[in-house]
Amino acid sequence: MFITLAGLGLWQASGLRGGTAMRMGPGYLPTLICYILIFLGLATIGLGLARPETATERWYMRPLVGVSAGLLVFAFGIERIGLFVTTVLLVIVSSLATPESRWIEVIAVAVGLAAFSTALFVAALGLPLPSWPQGIAF
Repeated sequence: MFITLAGLGLWQASGLRGGTAMRMGPGYLPTLICYILIFLGLATIGLGLARPETATERWYMRPLVGVSAGLLVFAFGIERIGLFVTTVLLVIVSSLATPESRWIEVIAVAVGLAAFSTALFVAALGLPLPSWPQGIAF
């Protein structure tokens, strides 16, 4: 999984200028992270081959689907519906990964994290992210 993801990242970053450690280009950090992922993948394979007697635990689909769906909601929603609403949806969808989530806590964390993220990234740091869906301003 790590090696596949790194390969996809290297392919996507292949058109970016890498630069050097002193003069980093836009492709420097993504390429570096991909090489770290390749190293981690190879280390994981090596450990698996060194200790073949340990059995792999059962995969649980609910956490995998819940967290992945939350990330997809964030990735596809950030520019369309704004940072605040997307962060709320990210937390709500990701909370479906476990049956232990309580809705009042999820909503409180979602709204708090969305408010903090919007204040930090949009107001304080001035990043060009939409805060709200287009046409809605507060």
